Amino acid sequence: MPESLIVVPLGSVSTTAAQRVVAAEFPTAQIEWLDRNRLRRHPWLELPRLLRHRRARAVLVAPDLDQPRLVLTSLVLGLVRARERWRLDLRGHAEAFSLRSHLALVWWPLLRHLTACAAALLLGYPLLRLLHTLVRSRPMRLAAVQRVLYLRSQLWFGLQGGGSVAHTAGVIDGLLSLGAQVQVVSSDSLASVTAPVRVAPPAVWFDGQLRDLEELAYNVPFALAALRTARRVRPHAIYQRHTAYNVAGGVLSRVLRVPLILEFNSSEVWKGRYWGGLHLARVAELVERINLRAADLVVVVSGALREQLLTRGVACERILVNPNGVDPARFVPTDGATALRERLGLSSGVVVAFSGTFGVWHGIPVLVEAIPRVLAERPHARFLLLGDGPMRHLVEPLVDSERVIAPGLVPHAEVPLYLAAADVLVSPHGRQADGGEFFGSPTKLFEYMATGRPIVASAVGQIADVLKDGATALLIPPDDPAALAAAIVRLIDDPCLRVRLAQAAREQAIACHTWRQNAQRLIASLGSPPPGSEGPSLSSPV
Repeated sequence: MPESLIVVPLGSVSTTAAQRVVAAEFPTAQIEWLDRNRLRRHPWLELPRLLRHRRARAVLVAPDLDQPRLVLTSLVLGLVRARERWRLDLRGHAEAFSLRSHLALVWWPLLRHLTACAAALLLGYPLLRLLHTLVRSRPMRLAAVQRVLYLRSQLWFGLQGGGSVAHTAGVIDGLLSLGAQVQVVSSDSLASVTAPVRVAPPAVWFDGQLRDLEELAYNVPFALAALRTARRVRPHAIYQRHTAYNVAGGVLSRVLRVPLILEFNSSEVWKGRYWGGLHLARVAELVERINLRAADLVVVVSGALREQLLTRGVACERILVNPNGVDPARFVPTDGATALRERLGLSSGVVVAFSGTFGVWHGIPVLVEAIPRVLAERPHARFLLLGDGPMRHLVEPLVDSERVIAPGLVPHAEVPLYLAAADVLVSPHGRQADGGEFFGSPTKLFEYMATGRPIVASAVGQIADVLKDGATALLIPPDDPAALAAAIVRLIDDPCLRVRLAQAAREQAIACHTWRQNAQRLIASLGSPPPGSEGPSLSSPV
């Protein structure tokens, strides 16, 4: 009789992935799944099932056994009556787990962490109010910016792909290409970043509102790590990517008396209001005001974001509109993806590809409606859907072994090859949730252009400014599945149009939208000569 396992996959681990690693370690086991979210919501229903009889083994499956949040999450294994308890991860690592030994090791870090979260809850908002009172805008006279301290404080871990990864690597690579020295302080290691990175690992053990408190408490260790790094490298400027609860850049810029460049890709308060996930809205709104006030230069990716900041009182001379870019040496119109097409089962037919988050903003509901329409009219078409996200459940019913392939989130280093495997690329972004103007600057748009493949895109915001209908792409109204399907079919049927649009788009990407040009606009906006040229040192704030 096969042994029985009760398996607890963490929220980010799919059932398919958990089955794979469990089967490798316990090939004959009979699996019973525990839904951790259901246990959290309805413990009175789940606990009797866990305790009703003794099981042979209990197994927790995590993405990585080294991740900090396992300190607390592993305690769920103590709820299961089991002869043995194990922890597995997606890398194939396995270890026996003892609840008593685990508690002996973690009681002090847990107490310390809970104390930090309690301090953030009680003192965070009053201290931020004080900081908001103390921080004032200041005139800065800038000279050559040769050394930059780049701060990345997002509590996103293990990211290998996506727009944020591409943007971070692109900005840093652009500055490096101009001869600037960049030192990075980050909450996690960064894919594709060639500059030196100092990782200041946060303690992340919770979800929900407690997760927000962890991020607020993270200001202290992150700022200290950045300060130690700054004393060593003596930066001419601090560059921080804005996050919901972090003010380290504003504080350090005053302590070190150097300029703060704030990368403001969107309002976290706006995203929390319309997309969810933000539990301390008053705190996030205050952090946003502090960061915008502290910044000597606010870098936004679109004109729509610039208008938002102007209405909030940010002076126009402190705002730089700097759209995203691409490295045209990495994203090239190569035919070297033949082997990949064969491996994915896409060797025949015209391949239509999408890359991005599976969410409303990226147009997944529209794409999901358009795909069956295209396949009904052109059965030889094939779809390659790269990415993952909250609406993956809409994509999965379409996936089959021949016509619709969804390999998941692809590491950014591999994205150029996957895009080169396509014949048509789509970017069906939707309207803004509040009905306002689309404020994004999708990195994939410029990657599509440089790849030298024809594009179908929504005529919204900056996308409609960068691409010209019939010249560099086919533009369609947003949230219109019929128009999207018709444009895809048109490109499937017209190879000459595909070649003409693709060539024109790549030429424009090279001429106007590289990461080096992005960095040149940034340096020019600081009133600085190019890095490496002679110039006076930075003055102190006036």
